[in-house]
Amino acid sequence: MTKRESVMRGSCARQSLYAATALCAAWAIPAFGQEADEAADEGGKKEDIVVVGTLIRGTTAVGSQTLSVDSQEIIERGASSTNELLGAIPQISNAFNGRFEVDPRGVVGSGTSINRPNLRNLPGVNQTSGGLTLVLIDGMRATPLGVNQASIDPDVLPAAVIEGLDVVTDGGSSLYGADAVAGVINFRTLRKFEGIKVDANYGFGTTIDAYDVWDASITAGQSWATGNAYVSVTHSERNGILNGQTDWASGQVFDAQGNARFSFTQCPNPVGTEVRFFKFGPAANQFTSNPAAPGAGTFPIGTPCDATAGATYLPKQERTSVFAALSQQVADNIDLRVTAYFTKRDTDIAVFPRGFTTAAQVFVPPANNPPPGTIVTILGGTSFSFSPNAAYENTPNEVGFETWGVTPELTFDVGGEWLVRSSAHFGRSTNYQSFPNVDTVRAQAAVNAGLLNPRNVAAASADVINSITNFTNAQETTQELFMFRTVADGPLFALPGGDAKLAVGIEYQDNNAESRLSQGPFGSISAVPFMKSVRNAKSVFAEVSLPVFSFIDLNGSLRFDDYSDFGSTTNPSIGFDLKPVSWLSIYGHWNTSFNAPTAIDNLAIGTGRFACGIYVAGSTNPAQRPVDPLGRDTSRQGTCALVLQGSRPNLRPQTAESYAIGFNATPMQGLRFGGQFYSIDLDNALGALNPSIVSTYTTNPELYTYNVTASQYAAILDSLTNGAALGAQQVASNIGLVVDTRITNLNAATIEGIDFNLSYQTESSIGRLAFGVSGTKQTKAILTTGGVTTNQLGIGSPEFSATGFVGWNNGAFSARVTLNYSGKFRDQAVNNLGQVEVVDPFVTANLFFGYDIGESGGVLNGTSFRLIVDNVFEEEPQTIRRANTNNLSYNNFTLGRVIKLGVSRKF
Repeated sequence: MTKRESVMRGSCARQSLYAATALCAAWAIPAFGQEADEAADEGGKKEDIVVVGTLIRGTTAVGSQTLSVDSQEIIERGASSTNELLGAIPQISNAFNGRFEVDPRGVVGSGTSINRPNLRNLPGVNQTSGGLTLVLIDGMRATPLGVNQASIDPDVLPAAVIEGLDVVTDGGSSLYGADAVAGVINFRTLRKFEGIKVDANYGFGTTIDAYDVWDASITAGQSWATGNAYVSVTHSERNGILNGQTDWASGQVFDAQGNARFSFTQCPNPVGTEVRFFKFGPAANQFTSNPAAPGAGTFPIGTPCDATAGATYLPKQERTSVFAALSQQVADNIDLRVTAYFTKRDTDIAVFPRGFTTAAQVFVPPANNPPPGTIVTILGGTSFSFSPNAAYENTPNEVGFETWGVTPELTFDVGGEWLVRSSAHFGRSTNYQSFPNVDTVRAQAAVNAGLLNPRNVAAASADVINSITNFTNAQETTQELFMFRTVADGPLFALPGGDAKLAVGIEYQDNNAESRLSQGPFGSISAVPFMKSVRNAKSVFAEVSLPVFSFIDLNGSLRFDDYSDFGSTTNPSIGFDLKPVSWLSIYGHWNTSFNAPTAIDNLAIGTGRFACGIYVAGSTNPAQRPVDPLGRDTSRQGTCALVLQGSRPNLRPQTAESYAIGFNATPMQGLRFGGQFYSIDLDNALGALNPSIVSTYTTNPELYTYNVTASQYAAILDSLTNGAALGAQQVASNIGLVVDTRITNLNAATIEGIDFNLSYQTESSIGRLAFGVSGTKQTKAILTTGGVTTNQLGIGSPEFSATGFVGWNNGAFSARVTLNYSGKFRDQAVNNLGQVEVVDPFVTANLFFGYDIGESGGVLNGTSFRLIVDNVFEEEPQTIRRANTNNLSYNNFTLGRVIKLGVSRKF
């Protein structure tokens, strides 16, 4: 057996098979793995490759589970974005069998527009600036993205250059430092490419007719005696989907009797109250609004409308990416590889037309002193939309980023089988968001001056409407990362099981972040200075591999990180692989890990935003007032909620301790199965209050303030970056609820579960057949929030998720059927009866058909075609009747049935 074969077979022993063509199968059966093999051959000797989960060449991640998806699996998924590829792995809870990117409500609510994989379903993944799953590109960090985040979005990497992705589902801070708490995801790019390849894909929905997506890429490369270079350009576009274009995303609310209605009040037809005063005597001031007087009292105006239907289910998006790589042998013992990327992504989030809620008019007796019996009417608080006016333009919410990065690596063969790898990364991201709003000060002034009639908005002049709606909540953030790392690895001495090996290294990171935000006319942010944050970290680390005997490998690693702001941390890891027989491997590990507050966190940007027109002042109807399970009076005041977001100062690192033990078995050719138990204890977890979880109203009542007083309101505004602007827009008496969702070290969690996998491949008279199943079962999910501990197992997300497939390949033709299963769970919120419903399992079936013409097709040489059908049976999310619109009307996510057509041609 060659050294290359030994390395690959050792790797396969710890990999779960997610498709008929996953990485291990690709090696075991050459026809399935032609592209992977070619990439390995072209990329250099296999023993020179360092895989994720270790820093030592020619070894695998000892004691840890590695999940892989290879290039053929990528083709068969027909993904239009890199984030969609993560949906192949059940352990990535926020991508598997559901929404593969951030909920649009979260984008608008807190600026969380960057998609971060969440291994192990750890809490608060989209409520912090950093991530608890580390994302790498070819083993290196990339420049973070986000307006209020500092994370890598896998979308920066075009799918056309991805050779595969590997996931280590264990903490990796002893090797990689911060963020590797739940695990590490490494995207492997093509080592080299020669020729020209064109790819094109088009997809359309049959369940949701409005869905339409396409992407195209061209990759060109050239080799020479000592190197290779290639460049790949990709562009993709998709249109947006509104909630109203689905059958399950609804804005209806229900009372206990099941009667449906809508609750939004800033509608094209005004909604609110009018107060009628009865003149009961001859004196000029003898008026009363007492309902006992004829015709007097407070009366409703209009009917609430559906704002949900016109809001976004899936945003419109456009993305352009460029990736380039250069490999060059500089000398006999020196190799250079440089990669570079550029990505620009723009997302438009459609919104319901903007509106305004007036303050109640003050009654002033008419100057002409009308006779007794006269009725005089004034408006109470009145909500309306600007959409009836021809001058109004319904501008969408806009978020996006532009980022680039360059990563050079020099490899030195210093002799004695020792190599030194020196790598660097420098990159920059420019991130923006703009959420159009209303200048409430101008709007109220226009109403008071008679220039804007809430009952006849269409009659207002264009100048009045434009002056009010030329207003946006904007933020811009720029982030930079410079990173340098040097690692030396090689053999130490011989052991009965092989050479003991050591890797040692140093690393330096410098993170810069600057951000500015404004509330005012479009473009006014350019005059606002940036707030800046600078931090650096210095690290030293080491890893040792000890093949003590042929049947047992030991591994240990240790890393020390010293941060310029919060101090230092040391994180160890130990692991073992035991092979009592040739076909069985038992492995385990223990480690500690951490996630550091980011440079964005150090800015301590605390902001507020209003959600107005969602309540009716003075109403006793629960659907028109804030929710409070503690029974506090919420009816006294206000039509608006004030949501506090951003970061609190003096955040601390999140820390974790984890362990796992598992096995892999290959008792016969083509058959593999395995499983593992894992446990993660997370402390000082950064988190933000999630108001959609009804239990937080009772566990953290201090973060919900009802009927805020003037002094409370002033203190809240003083603590916010945009407090002065907020105070100019709304007075305390119009605030029904203040919700504090600012990030703090709020949480702790204990997560435990079991992973499993089974796969089999065989040759038959009709071709190669393969099947497999893999998944994860969470067995414990204990969450502590603000000192209150709750059992969250099966609440808001499934305990059990799995995927299974059957694949067939007969030379030019290939096919695969995949079933994705998300188990039942309890809803996070109550229904209209105040009860928690059980959400049924969500199962989708996907089909793939491929035809590769190969080299015998004449003018079509090198051409392949594919047909993909996602969610064949049009499985739809389960709907739930809600008493208010604080929570979605559905659970689980799908685009319905989607048909994708693809073609590739290599020249």
